[in-house]
Amino acid sequence: MIALEQNTEEWLEFRKMKIGSSDAPIIMGKSPWKTPQQLWEEKMGLRESSYESTAMHRGKHLEPAARKAFEKETGLVVWPNVLIHPEHEFIIASLDGITMDGKAAVEIKCPGQKTHQMALNGEIPRHYQIQMQHQLAVTGLKEMFYYSYDGQRGVTLKVQRDNALIEALFEKEQEFFCCMQEHTPPQTQRSDLPWLKLAEEWKVIQEQKKALKEQEESCRAALIDLTGNGSSEGGGVRVTQYSRKGRIAYEKIPLLQ
Repeated sequence: MIALEQNTEEWLEFRKMKIGSSDAPIIMGKSPWKTPQQLWEEKMGLRESSYESTAMHRGKHLEPAARKAFEKETGLVVWPNVLIHPEHEFIIASLDGITMDGKAAVEIKCPGQKTHQMALNGEIPRHYQIQMQHQLAVTGLKEMFYYSYDGQRGVTLKVQRDNALIEALFEKEQEFFCCMQEHTPPQTQRSDLPWLKLAEEWKVIQEQKKALKEQEESCRAALIDLTGNGSSEGGGVRVTQYSRKGRIAYEKIPLLQ
């Protein structure tokens, strides 16, 4: 447990050389807002931390009311807190709410309509799931609550611990922390939609080129076979026979100009 108030200058400076729960989806390449490279630059002091958007400001403003609504709905009493991983001090978790006995915790979101509707449908965005698995790893809990609040009503969901995901996450976080210590940018793969879409299109084109090349060679061989021992021309294509060092050879088939 850390005696620091979240979102203060002291807290922000402290977490620069730590890996927190909000860093987890970024490091895994699943954040819709920030890349691992951008996060590393922020940690190194090479880039200003992202500005607070209207949505982020709204979320912080509504969080106390959301916490009270969650407490009323569940009967639990929770407080915001910052915890350090029991074995790895560079890993921390900033919790929106945890009980005094540490047996229950909640991640509170005050999102836009689309994300709140997902909660109403029993769904949680992937980047939030990763964030919560990081928190489960730090707290040691088997499950925790996800609470989506739109300013009027809330939706409570449970997220179960996923040890396989936690293991993969921890490996990535260790690699990222080494990059922080060595002042070396992380080796990352882009996962933004425009890039992935174009990358997929490029792969399809390469496969098409390969298939067309095979068709071209097959067609070329057939034309040469039809030509026999002479030369042929027709349909804008010419096949010419010529002698080279005692053997019959054929030029590449050019299109007539």
